[in-house]
Parts: sequence; C-alpha cells; structure tokens
Amino acid sequence: MRAGAFCWAVAAVLLARAWATPDDSARTVRIGAGLMGGVSVHVADFSSLPELQSCCPRFREGSGLTAAPMVWGEYPIGSSLALGLRIGAAWFGGALRSLERKPVLVDDTPTDAVIQHTLQSQFRAMRWEGYLGVRASTLLDVYLGVGTDLLQTADASIAEELVQPAQGTFENGQRVRNTQRATLASSTRSMASLIAGMRFTVGLDPQRRWSLVPELTFRYGLDPVVRTNPWYLYSVLVGIGIAFEPVPYRFQPQPPPSTEPLEQPLPPRPLEASIVAYGVGAGREQLPLRLVRQARLRVMPLYPVLYTDGGSELPERYVLPLSPDDTAWRATLQSPLAAYYALLPILAERLRTRDDTLTITGYDARSVARARQRAEFVARYLHAIWKVPAERLRILARADERDTTARILLDGSVQLFAPLENRDTVQQIQPLLLRLRPATNGAQPLRRWSVQLRQDSILLALQEGSGGLPLRLDIDLAEQSDRLREDLPLSARVTVESTQGTQVTAETMIPIEHTTDAAEPAAPPTSAVEYFFFPDERPTAAFVQHLAATYRHRLRDLAIITYGGHSQEINDAVEHLRRLLLDAALPEPRLRNQPPLYRPITPERVIYGQMIVVSVHYVEEHR
Repeated sequence: MRAGAFCWAVAAVLLARAWATPDDSARTVRIGAGLMGGVSVHVADFSSLPELQSCCPRFREGSGLTAAPMVWGEYPIGSSLALGLRIGAAWFGGALRSLERKPVLVDDTPTDAVIQHTLQSQFRAMRWEGYLGVRASTLLDVYLGVGTDLLQTADASIAEELVQPAQGTFENGQRVRNTQRATLASSTRSMASLIAGMRFTVGLDPQRRWSLVPELTFRYGLDPVVRTNPWYLYSVLVGIGIAFEPVPYRFQPQPPPSTEPLEQPLPPRPLEASIVAYGVGAGREQLPLRLVRQARLRVMPLYPVLYTDGGSELPERYVLPLSPDDTAWRATLQSPLAAYYALLPILAERLRTRDDTLTITGYDARSVARARQRAEFVARYLHAIWKVPAERLRILARADERDTTARILLDGSVQLFAPLENRDTVQQIQPLLLRLRPATNGAQPLRRWSVQLRQDSILLALQEGSGGLPLRLDIDLAEQSDRLREDLPLSARVTVESTQGTQVTAETMIPIEHTTDAAEPAAPPTSAVEYFFFPDERPTAAFVQHLAATYRHRLRDLAIITYGGHSQEINDAVEHLRRLLLDAALPEPRLRNQPPLYRPITPERVIYGQMIVVSVHYVEEHR
C-alpha cells in the first residue's frame, strides 16, 4: 500500500508534466516559508533495540505525528519546470505496540494474560529536500524529489502494561513494569527519503507577488531509523505557507510590424574554440608537470581476528600457503587488507624464529565443539605446514548465544603481532592540480560541451555540461599518478555544440617533464611514510614523540587521512591524534577524507575500511 501510494504520486507528477503548457503567467524565482504537519507510519520488524532491551514480542507497526517548519526557494528552468530546495527542522515520533499473551492463574482459574509492550520514540532533525517541480496549471504545481533528515536527537522509552485481565498486577504491585528510557545512539544520522507532492497557489495581490500556498506531501523512507534494525518511516503531510516572487512576470505586448526596410545582417562569424592547460602550485603559481619517484614505507596493523563465515575452516580469501617454501604470497603485501589476509603465514614465520606462545580461541553462538573445531583448524595448519610445536599453540573455545559472529581470536605477545612494514617506490605527479581554461569566440550560443583529459588511450578525466562553458576546470591528478607515463604528453580536448548544431573541437598538449637542467642543482629526493591505525587503537604520545624526533627538521608535508566519512569514533580519534602532533611541536596536519578504502561486504572489510592514516612526506638526508 505504501509503495502503491508513492507510485500514484509519481504518476501524478508525470501526467502533470505531460499536460503542462506554457502560459502568460510563467513565474520567476520564488521563495517562501511554511509549516507542515501530518501523520507518520512506522513499519518495523524487531524485538528490541541495543539501548532498550525487550524480552519476547516483535514490534511491526505504529504511528505518530510530525511537524516541520520549512523555508524554500524555486528557480525556473523552463516554461513549466522549476528546481526547488527546502530547508528546515522536523519533530517526529511515534508509538509501536505489540501484544504478548501468557497463561496465568487468577483465583485458581486458568486465563490468558495480555501484556502490551509499547515503544515511544521522539526525534528532532534538520531536514532538507531537493525536488523538480512541474506546473500543471496556474493554480497547481506537483513535484518529485529526494530529501534527508539529519538527526540531532533521538530518544525512546519502552514499557510493559497489563491489559487483560482487568484485575491483577505485576510482581511490583502495579500494572506497568520494566519502564526504560534511553538516547538512541544506534540511530541513523542521515535518513534519506523520496518525496512527492502537490502545491496550490492562491494569489493575494493583483500581480501575484504574494501567494498563499497550501500543499500535500508524501515521504517514502529509504533509510532505517536505527542502523541495526529494520524500522522505516512513511509520512503524509499537509502544510500552509506564504510565497513571494521578487521579480513578478509582466506581459510584454508585441509591437506592430515595422514598415521600414530591414538592414541586411552581417554574415555570422564561424564558431571557434580554444583550451589552455597548466599546473597550479601551492602558491597558485603556474608550473609545468613532472613525475617524481619517491621511496615509501607503509606501517600496517595486523587485526588478530579471523572470520569463518559460519564454517569450521577459513574462507578462500585468506592466504594459506601449503609449504614454507612457497613465498609467492609476500608479493601481495601491498595494502593493509592484503597483509591481514596473509596473517597466518606472517605469524607462522615469526613463531619459527621466536619462542612465543599463540593462544587460539574459537567462537560460536551455540556450540563449544564447533568453536573448538575452528581453533583446531588454525592450530593444525600451523603445526602441520609450518612445524610450529604443538605445545606453543594453546586452544580455547567459547559459546555465547548473544555473540553470533563465527570467528577465531588470536592472542600473543606485542612483538608477535607487531605491524607489518612494507617498503616500495611510488611515483607522484607535481603539481597535483591541473587547471583547464576552455573558451569560444562567442559567435553562437552553446547547447552542450565536454572536456576530456587523456594520456594516449587512457581517459583520465571527463566533464560535461549544458549551456555556456565554465571559466575554468580544476582536475586533481593525485589519484592518477600511478597511471601516468613520463614519455607521453597529456591531451586536453574541448568539444562544443551550438544551438544551431555547429560542433567544433580544440586540443592542447601538456608535456610531462622528466629531465633536470644541469645548471640547476638537483632537488633533494623526498620519501613518504604512512602509519595505519584503527580508530579504537589510537597512537600513543611516545609514538608521536618518536615521529617528531625523526622527521621534524626534514618534514615537507603532514596529513591525517580518513576514509569514507566521519563517525563520532573517527572524529574523536582524529582530534586526539591532532592534539598529540601539535603537543610534539609539529605543524598543523592537513585533514583529508578519501573515498572508502574497501567495500564493507565482510566484517574485516568494515574494520579495515575505518582506518586512520598519518602521512608524512620528508626530505631524505644526503649520504
């Protein structure tokens, strides 16, 4: 029913677009404000929340009220289309109820007791919505778009109430028990929704600069209310507001045809295009492009947990050489996750040269025997293949129905699980920013344009658009350094098409320098080191002091890099690390957030995808 209602709303938008026709009252930019309110339907399937534990029943549905003051603006993109943006706040909540039946004795008579479990929730959020509006008539607009609620507060309470029989109480002497209140730390921080609706425009003055705008909106939730449970919101809202058009439309009558002879226009100029490209340094100066090679040290942590995906043996993604003489796996140690998948051969080599004892603990939700089989698989592999003495392998097993992740925990000395150090050589383009300036001679207005950056057959960047060309395009080459060759120039090409159908292309070549003028002294070589950390294993002050003593006088660049977003845990870890660096008299580090390091499709990818990197570029000492 919810999906059907939303499909009807989408169909209304499409039909309105088909019927919409330009008229003499085409509107210009509009701004407005209003208040919306309505009913939210809660659809769920869970029995308890991490913050509020409940025994038995499952909450499946509920309802509540919503209020949202909003301000909005619209920009026309045609005779009947407009792009709109709404920003405001939202207060919403609801009650989810579930009944539990239990047999009891009342005056020695068997009867069914009915216990009602009620979950009350209250949320406050910053709300924004973007939409495409279609003008169906002079009085009616329909729209379709997306929005999100950025949750500011999320509170909930849960209680059990004796509904039947009418007499009797719980063990506490009351008809209500187990009342709990909590802040939902597991709530989703950003809840995306699809929106569709219709808005009426009632003019308040002859020029219709001021209008009364009643409206009806449907919201279809895409993200759950909490991250750990299926709990979704669907809303029907009605609202009233005021709209204002700063520049009212005025009909301009066509002048009568002139009887004077028309002057013959000059022949149009042919359309021409051009493009200029150059590197941009840190001081915004123009610099040539050049490739530099530098040594790199990556210090990668080893996570001491192996995930079995429910089986008794390790999945195929883990590296398990069948002989100590097979060293091909060492060539794969180029990233933190690759080093993790080779954890067992790494530990095996260290155990063969040390006298450490390795504790292997298997975990299972139900069976201790199944948990022990997992631990024995690892011990059997280390003993049979790597000849690690059995007395140095301690096997344990744990079963806990609250812990459903099948895994193997490895425990040993700090030296045994010391981070892996990998040294290699990388190349980097300098400067990292390439600026393109496309242009035309303005002979004809443009319909569309595209700008490509290539090296030979490799497409490095592509940007396209409609209308006029941008004054400049900045392309970050940092992610392309490993793909570039120093013996081939880069090619920047702009292609434009005018509204008259004329298409022209311009191209420029950007050389990559790879030689040094003999008259100029060679710049000292630079190297890089990257330290990887998990957010819950923050660097110590001793580590930062060692880093400062080693690189302070040779430092070129210092950065803290995170991947794929800013959770509260990651933000706290970054701030802690930044303060340690500043306390060690190091310069303020640059904070960079990169795309996600790994897709979170397995437990270890989730853990390794949240890592924090301290990146240090330094000048090598002359020897």
